[in-house]
Amino acid sequence: MKYWILVTFIFLQTSSFAQLSKGVRLLSQWDSPYPVQNGSSAKYNDCWAFEWKGEEYAVIGSTIGTHIIHLAKDNETYEVAFIQGSSYGNYIVHRDFEFYNGYVYGVCDQEPGSLQVIDCRNLPESAELVTQTNEFFSTAHNLYLDLFTQKLYVSGPSGNAMSILDVGTDPENPSLLSHFNGVQYVHDCFVQRDTAYLHAGSEGFFIFNFQDTNNPMALGALTSYPEQGYNHSGWLSADGMHYVFTDETPGMRMKIVDVSDLSDMDVVDLFWSGSDPQTMVHNVMIKGNLAYVSHYFDGLEIYNISDPENVIRVAWYDTYTKDNSSGRGAWGIHALLPSGKIIISDRQTGLYVFTLESNTFYPKTPEISIGSNPGNGQIIVNLVEFDFRNAVHRVYNSQGKIVDEGEWNRESSKYLPLDLTNLEDGHYTIEIVLDATRVETAKYIKITP
Repeated sequence: MKYWILVTFIFLQTSSFAQLSKGVRLLSQWDSPYPVQNGSSAKYNDCWAFEWKGEEYAVIGSTIGTHIIHLAKDNETYEVAFIQGSSYGNYIVHRDFEFYNGYVYGVCDQEPGSLQVIDCRNLPESAELVTQTNEFFSTAHNLYLDLFTQKLYVSGPSGNAMSILDVGTDPENPSLLSHFNGVQYVHDCFVQRDTAYLHAGSEGFFIFNFQDTNNPMALGALTSYPEQGYNHSGWLSADGMHYVFTDETPGMRMKIVDVSDLSDMDVVDLFWSGSDPQTMVHNVMIKGNLAYVSHYFDGLEIYNISDPENVIRVAWYDTYTKDNSSGRGAWGIHALLPSGKIIISDRQTGLYVFTLESNTFYPKTPEISIGSNPGNGQIIVNLVEFDFRNAVHRVYNSQGKIVDEGEWNRESSKYLPLDLTNLEDGHYTIEIVLDATRVETAKYIKITP
């Protein structure tokens, strides 16, 4: 009996500090036995989502093609259509998707590729591949649709840095407006009313106006910035004053940039999950004051950006718990559905559908939590809600005297074990100083059994 009590206690204590999720609720998860694994042990890649005739759908790419998933109102999740890719098999790494006026557009980054146009107007009964063409390019990395102009921006198409298509005139048969080679390569982009924010990998971050697609106008660039890595993807805030982008490089945090003056942009904050020194960010999408992020082996991460100079991590769900292998876990993110459902594509385990917890309020102030409080002095200080690099701890007794102190680096852990068993029983204050600027405190009661 004592043995089982001990095991239960250890399990509960470990679970309380693992904190694999907070602030979100998993509604459903979809996986399929048919996609094969590629060389990165991945079956899936990017995702998108859309609403059509009052029903919501997710699109997720795999090594074999495009899966269209019905996100039913009762939270059931099931595949309603599958379109085989023009290229498919265990060498496929990436597909990307967009939706416009009843049609899904898809590309693949591996040969022999093509632009696929899928007619989804008869969903949930059926979806049909109506166009498959390599007239403008064969492979491509990403798609982004400017809804205001019905221009489809194709990032990284074979032969050019970016291509721009018209899908508004004839959605089933897109036409080429222009190719763009103002930078060496566009990995991804965000476009609104012809203003395109281009992520150019090692070159940096560029903004162009494409009102005249044959003569785009350069508006600004960031070719050097803090913790610069492979400039990957980003999203514009609702007010258009700030932009969040990711660097797909292990150990590099996300950046939030003041873009009120495109000729003089400034990074105002850096943030990330901070779970591991080699953690890596992938995609980001902004809705309201929240930035939703697919954070590889950390899963879904949500940040409050209402104060751009003090971004706060407020919610998360770890979709990949096996290990911290680089490149595994959450790849795609979509958070703009009318119902508020959030979807994540995990490279190994498929599609996840979430909702924000009803009792989660934003902005939410992060807090220190302490395990075994009151306790015998063997404690763990939990700082998973904070984004920091270095920290100093001090323990004060009831008379205000420092009785324990030390310094540690976040790269070791966000869980600080303290051994205060040699101290007298009583009330203590634990002070944590983060990056020499932010001070947080918590109360602790030591009681010897």
